[in-house]
Amino acid sequence: MLTTMFATSPPADPSTLARDLKIASAGLLIPYALFASRVTDPKRRAWLLTLVTASTCGPIALGVVLAHVWPAFDAAAQFADAPAATFACRLFVTFLVLDCAVGAAHYPRQFHLFEGWIHHAAYALFFAWGLARHASIGFASTLAMEIPTALLALGKCYPQCRLDLPYGVSFAVVRVGFNLYLLREWYAAGLFLWPCAVATLALHSHWFWRWCRSYGRRAVKEPSNPL
Repeated sequence: MLTTMFATSPPADPSTLARDLKIASAGLLIPYALFASRVTDPKRRAWLLTLVTASTCGPIALGVVLAHVWPAFDAAAQFADAPAATFACRLFVTFLVLDCAVGAAHYPRQFHLFEGWIHHAAYALFFAWGLARHASIGFASTLAMEIPTALLALGKCYPQCRLDLPYGVSFAVVRVGFNLYLLREWYAAGLFLWPCAVATLALHSHWFWRWCRSYGRRAVKEPSNPL
């Protein structure tokens, strides 16, 4: 059953779209409603939908990567569908739409123009286009980069669970290392997606450099434990 979910399949049946959207919406809104009922801080609320999405899409995408991207890169599969990949992409698009709606109502000050509205609109259109092209495997594989986001969101929602070093290490491995791997494979295979990998690699490298500086400053400020 698990193997079938990640195997290439005929183009996704349109009849499954409504089902997946209902599952995705319920899977996002119910946890948010429960969380918001006891957490009033909008800064913490603003990360709950991200936590649920990244914690779900990341592991699913990792399965897609292991099946079709690494260690063996299947260029033909990048423009094909798989049930798990299609669901991950649909969940991600649902999150982008709902985060805009919920953010406007519940945490507008945390929902910024570029990182919120523009980012979400661009990615929603991009992934919707990928789904329409029945290329869910290629697009879902990039969602493995949400694994560090899950660690970041966990610490934002539950400050006592903040994991700075694991976040930084996973960011370096996935958002820099894996991004570089995708760029190499997409370019070598002549896939038109490779310029996207160039843009995201540049952005992720910049973010990682900023994280290293911030982590280093915090490490200097923290007093060492006496022996």
